[in-house]
Amino acid sequence: MAKLVEGCQSVLDIGWAQSPNPFLLNENVVGFDLNQRSLPHNYHESVAGDVHDMIRIFSGRRFDAVVAGEILEHVEQPHAFLRNCRALLSETGRLVLSTPNPNSPIERLLTITLNRNYFYTTEHLCLYPQRWLIRMMENSGFCDVELHSGGFPAPFLGLVPFPRPWCHQTIAIAVKDSRDEA
Repeated sequence: MAKLVEGCQSVLDIGWAQSPNPFLLNENVVGFDLNQRSLPHNYHESVAGDVHDMIRIFSGRRFDAVVAGEILEHVEQPHAFLRNCRALLSETGRLVLSTPNPNSPIERLLTITLNRNYFYTTEHLCLYPQRWLIRMMENSGFCDVELHSGGFPAPFLGLVPFPRPWCHQTIAIAVKDSRDEA
């Protein structure tokens, strides 16, 4: 995801505390999470708070990019979350997010068997099929939505390349639609 925000001066990384991204080497990286933590070398600021309060917390601030890795499936109001991300972006800003793909082979198998022991955390409120993820982002004020494969976790190999329709995680990139200023 860091590669997708290269060239952006300021980046807001939402939900960073559990797993800071060491590859975000932008000029100004701000970590935003429910939990405060010490700053890794490449982060410049840590802000604690809830995503429902992002607009108030970052009042008047704008970012060239917002990164939200594995966050969307945790929020109760995903459209409001996306609109808030949009509001925090500069005029030509972009949103980069990742979210589990409900069409991955792992999720398909677990759904067919109605397995509630794996990848069924109470913290995941909803999973988003890829075409509906695009629609959600467009309805929230983004355009030029692109989807990419986040790969597939293979035992002993780690994350391996995998076709986008069946990848384990979907990565979405979109730009702020300036035609729809709110």
